[in-house]
Amino acid sequence: MIKKLLFTFFLVLVQTIISAQTNTYIGTNNSWTTAANWSLGIVPTASHDVVIQSGKSVNISLDSFAKSLNISGTLTISTGKRLTVSGDFTVNTGGTFSMGSGSDSSTLIVYGNYTNNGTTNFYKSDVIIVGDLLSPATSGLQNQGNVIVGGNIIGGFDLTGGTGTSQIYAVNPNAIVTITPMSIDTNVTPGVQVTSESTALIALVNTVIYGGNCTFTISSLLNQSNCLGAAIFSVTTNAASGYTAKWQVNSSGNTWNDLSDDSVYSGTNTLSLTINTVSSVMNSYKYRIVITKDSCSKYSNVATFKNTTWDGTSWSNGTPVGGSNIVFTGSYPPAIDPAIDLSGCSCQITGSANVTIKSGRTLTVVNELNILGSASLTFENNASLVQTNDATSNSGNITYKRLTTPIKKFDYTYWSSPVSPQTLYNVSPTTLSDKFFSFDSASEDWKQESSSTTMSKGKGYIIRAPENNSITPPPPGLYEAVFIGAPNNGTVSISSLINDSSYLIGNPYPSALDANKFLIDNSTVLDGTLYFWTHNTSIQLASSITNGSAGSGAYAYTSDDYATYNLTGGVGTSATTIGFGPVVPTGKIASGQAFFASTKPTIPANSSIMFNNSMRVEGTILGNNSQFFRTTKSSKTASVIEKHRVWLNLTNSEGAFKQMLVGYVTDATNDYDNAFDGESFDGNEFIDFYSINEDKNLTIQGRALPFDKNDEVTLGYSSTIEGIFSISIDQVDGILTSEDVFIEDKMTNNVKNLKEGAYSFSTGAGAFNDRFVLRFTQKTLGTDKVGEFDNSVLISNDKKVLKIKSELESIKRITVFDLLGRKLFDKEAVNSNEFSTSNITLNKQLVLVKVMLTNGKVISKKVIY
Repeated sequence: MIKKLLFTFFLVLVQTIISAQTNTYIGTNNSWTTAANWSLGIVPTASHDVVIQSGKSVNISLDSFAKSLNISGTLTISTGKRLTVSGDFTVNTGGTFSMGSGSDSSTLIVYGNYTNNGTTNFYKSDVIIVGDLLSPATSGLQNQGNVIVGGNIIGGFDLTGGTGTSQIYAVNPNAIVTITPMSIDTNVTPGVQVTSESTALIALVNTVIYGGNCTFTISSLLNQSNCLGAAIFSVTTNAASGYTAKWQVNSSGNTWNDLSDDSVYSGTNTLSLTINTVSSVMNSYKYRIVITKDSCSKYSNVATFKNTTWDGTSWSNGTPVGGSNIVFTGSYPPAIDPAIDLSGCSCQITGSANVTIKSGRTLTVVNELNILGSASLTFENNASLVQTNDATSNSGNITYKRLTTPIKKFDYTYWSSPVSPQTLYNVSPTTLSDKFFSFDSASEDWKQESSSTTMSKGKGYIIRAPENNSITPPPPGLYEAVFIGAPNNGTVSISSLINDSSYLIGNPYPSALDANKFLIDNSTVLDGTLYFWTHNTSIQLASSITNGSAGSGAYAYTSDDYATYNLTGGVGTSATTIGFGPVVPTGKIASGQAFFASTKPTIPANSSIMFNNSMRVEGTILGNNSQFFRTTKSSKTASVIEKHRVWLNLTNSEGAFKQMLVGYVTDATNDYDNAFDGESFDGNEFIDFYSINEDKNLTIQGRALPFDKNDEVTLGYSSTIEGIFSISIDQVDGILTSEDVFIEDKMTNNVKNLKEGAYSFSTGAGAFNDRFVLRFTQKTLGTDKVGEFDNSVLISNDKKVLKIKSELESIKRITVFDLLGRKLFDKEAVNSNEFSTSNITLNKQLVLVKVMLTNGKVISKKVIY
């Protein structure tokens, strides 16, 4: 039963520049009202910060005041009495606050927060808290009275004792309510007003929380997001004219202070408060407005920035999916990993919390990241940290782990650092000290680096595998590099560029990088193709190859090479269905990955290669941050995009491999385009395979749209290996999934539909740039096509003398090949209708003679020597 409350209520809040005094209880007779019991020699007033130490017990027998209360001992309010606290009320661990016992009914008014870390017994009393009611799960709060809260209600509550009226009100419609357990008042709904209790209680609530008996109203103040780095708190009122407004902030948890316009705040005397620059230290700040008219003052409800806190067990305000500040006070994730991405305006990790972002998951933060005290933040392999604003107030170090694909003892890996500072030594502590290198673009050669060198942002380095790599944790041969430092963020640039030179650069962020965005944004500087070195090992016993491609020969070739990427697409270093690890670059550059890019022959003065946050992408379960290429020796040789592409592989049965790509792509032309055509870096020591355009050997060639099925593309190759090779389709996309794809062998007059299977041919060592044509129709070879035997041209062998006579056109060039494709004889600028030579020494051998006439016609005939 609620006893009658005194309606008369008097409270003076003194705003002064004089600091509040601490008044500590030192007495022994338990009396609050005895002056000699207090360190200041006076009974506490509304200007005193009151402290009751452990072991002290105090009883309030008259209505009393305090500016703030901090209890480690015991405090009790006698029945029918009132305690008013103008700031925060805190019960520490081991402390006890009690409002009587049994049917006792007293009154507590707290204008700040009430935090219970010990024991609180409200019994059947009336409690009005303007701020938050907080009771951590390790403590208990007993309630059988009426508790009216203007802020959030969070924590552990024991609501089961005794009988009688019992109700908790969360009068703020924006309040966060999390009660555990909820054995009574299971439906504490934010925004429910006090309407069913006594007139005296309702009047007291109106006075304390809503501003007394003022005739005007103030609309609800809403919690705000600080994702944009600025925020606006605003209200409306029907006070009409003649009122004054003043915004206040509670930044310490103890005191409300008036705000004045400055570089941070503006509109402090209006209905809209603008915070021009929001930082994570403001995450716990509380804001309210006081409106005064005709000597009547009314406070709005309290609002904060939207926060959601992980305490080691649950989120206080739901899983962070953007718009809230993320706060970790406990370790994450729980034993049962939720396997989710997290996103918020800012992120703060405090105390001793150990937070781990699991592989494939992303923590996205709009603004800053702060790791405080002994807290830690670890990103497992393939996890990502994405920051969208160029936050300058990051604090604390992260640990970022990057796992390579299998490497051997003498392999090199191309690294860049996602954190600062990071030394080369700490990437691989057991690598020999003379096996750290960078690339000197001026000399186009490798430069040895000291192991103590601090890695520059955006710069690439190569590091040989650890000496003891064979004993790394399973799976065998993998190496895990650990980067520890502040996460790189914002704009990173590589300056002092040289025209037409190669640069070893790298992703500077702890997240994947969008290669397309990087290339487009650097299109005035870079040639447009990126090269990622990979290693498979050189010639070896076929039995050592595990990918099934080596065949039955004694030795096999699994070639070192550069995977390549530009706006047309990517070219890999092994077939898409074979092998471990990355194959074709996807356009998402993994964190820690370094790569080669080349500047254009002519670049603007003072140009830079630029990285920025807009290029960063989340490392989702789709694997955006998982394609990390490893290396061996220091080798250096529109909104909707339409793409129709074919990838061709050149292979032999012993494991040699080379891939090239031809694609019909939006904005590409049939001329050489920096963005869509990529030259072969010729990093494969055994074979090279390419298309040819404008005398350039292209590992990637972009062609103009619309796709023309009559288009033809010249293909070339080079090989240090003699023998049988095959050309096959690796994959197709777009319209080419339904079109035939043919390879024409101009030496043997064969045309093969690659959709029906691979085309096999014999070759010798050398370069062959006019043997093959890629086309999409199987038209009959006409009289002007390669391979036709024309009766107007006579080709014969007369006693080891090659004789050629053309009846109609003069002869321009004569070339002789053996059946392995080796060039045996070549004569240019013949410029005659007849030609003969005895300079071809062969013994009973079949050769192919090609005769080019001055009109461009090519005649081929097999001749026996």
